[in-house]
Amino acid sequence: MTKLCKRITLFSILIVFLLTTVCYGATGTEYVKVRIRYPRVSNEQAALKGYGSISVYEINEYPEELFNLNSNQVNVQLDSYKYYHIELSDYYNSYEKALSYAEEFEDIFGDEFYPYYDGESFRVYAGFYSSRNDAGSLLNQLNKNGYDAEAVNMGYKGIVVYNEKNKPVLMFDNSTNLHFTSYYDKESIDMIMIDNRPYRGYMGFKIIEERLVSINFVDLESYLYGVVPNEISASWGMESLKAQAVAARTYAIYNKSPRALYDMDDNQNSQVYRGYNSEKESTDKAVDETRGEMIYYDDKLIQAFYHSTSGGSTESTENVWFENLPYAVGVDDGYSDRSGSPYNEWQKSYSKEEIIKKLRDDGNDVRELYSVEITKVTENNRVVECIFSTDIGEILYKKENARLLLGLMSSWFDIVNGNVYYFTNEFTYLNENRTIPSRGGGSSGILDNIVDAEEVEEEIEDFKSLSSGGIIGKTVISDSGTSKITKDTLSVISSKGISTLKTDSSSYNFEGRGWGHGIGMSQYGAKQMAEEGFSYDEILKHYFTGVTIR
Repeated sequence: MTKLCKRITLFSILIVFLLTTVCYGATGTEYVKVRIRYPRVSNEQAALKGYGSISVYEINEYPEELFNLNSNQVNVQLDSYKYYHIELSDYYNSYEKALSYAEEFEDIFGDEFYPYYDGESFRVYAGFYSSRNDAGSLLNQLNKNGYDAEAVNMGYKGIVVYNEKNKPVLMFDNSTNLHFTSYYDKESIDMIMIDNRPYRGYMGFKIIEERLVSINFVDLESYLYGVVPNEISASWGMESLKAQAVAARTYAIYNKSPRALYDMDDNQNSQVYRGYNSEKESTDKAVDETRGEMIYYDDKLIQAFYHSTSGGSTESTENVWFENLPYAVGVDDGYSDRSGSPYNEWQKSYSKEEIIKKLRDDGNDVRELYSVEITKVTENNRVVECIFSTDIGEILYKKENARLLLGLMSSWFDIVNGNVYYFTNEFTYLNENRTIPSRGGGSSGILDNIVDAEEVEEEIEDFKSLSSGGIIGKTVISDSGTSKITKDTLSVISSKGISTLKTDSSSYNFEGRGWGHGIGMSQYGAKQMAEEGFSYDEILKHYFTGVTIR
């Protein structure tokens, strides 16, 4: 059957399928395209290894096998703009025929000849020359023998495949959709290794910004086998694993983009995907037992966001990003609090110089930082507005941007100390007219007041006059007398317990709760809910408001 007939036949089958299938489900196979960034070690080449001879597929709406490379190991390389090739004018309808002619030309002319595929047909190409002049000798020989040929430069539009003997066996145009795979008998599936890591499905390549980008074309359920154990611990309760599988499946299909080169990255930009070697029996089971199930709101797929640890409550999308999603609203999350997550509470310290650098790296021409102040928080405790007072004025960061700038684990944070400190004896000075700030610029509840030595006898009028600038050299007043602070850190006692603060005013200490953006499902919360007997659909409905699972 010719390639055209195959396409017509398969297209007819596809039309029938689309007419008889209302939505995604068990009756159809869904594929996703995932950019593989890890373990890629080079932007210009990638090593492929098969479990048998490597086959080449063209993938448009479906995978179609074109030919076999008769090798189980090849190296795929970006064809540099500096190389010229000789292009012969004749077209061939198969790789095998082009390869046969290439081998004949090699026997006659003694140079490297190889098939070239442009997406429609095959030609024969020759050589890798640094200039047109270098290609001139062979080009003249070909022309004298009656062959129509010319020297061409691909200009970062060509991809070359070398076999294990470092001989070119194929060049193809970047506009094609060629993918590589092999058959793995043990699993009875198509699978391929790239840079020694195995992936189910097919591995394709595109040139993006003069880089060779690898894209795994894989069926949805196989993709989830490599995602779920990398997004949640495979040792956790089965219901939490199922909740993660359904959320990950929903996220993947929601983010499918037929016209894009790829749908998702293999990292935290999308979902962490590590392929076949990362698969676990428990997470495979969770994927299988929820096969095809996804999360819907008002009969439409949701954006199934999830994060590690909520810290005690999740957040509404409009408070972190900008879009208001009715199914992703903040909920109380005592489950996450009880989960034992190591990220329930955290601390992070930066010097003034480090924050200045972060501001400059983000495009702010800042040379001096005077203070960092939180000016607005949500009802779910996350920072909405954070102001950096600098030599070029106040710089306002809103919502998630503040925590991303600072590199903090979540936007649920306080600034424990900075350029201005609020220290007071909580028994002596706390009254109705003197409320100690709880956010943005200070720490409260410290036993003993800190002032300059000459101010010991003066009456303190307000908290802001108690301390500004560094703590080192200040005098501590206590029931045992007065003494100067000379150490780099200061341990203080308050109703929250004992805290250790840096005494240098150029340091900023951040204390916070949770890990991640706080939207949607808390993974540690899901773990705790599973331990407390909740089913995976109950877990999902706790974190996503008004949804159905089907």
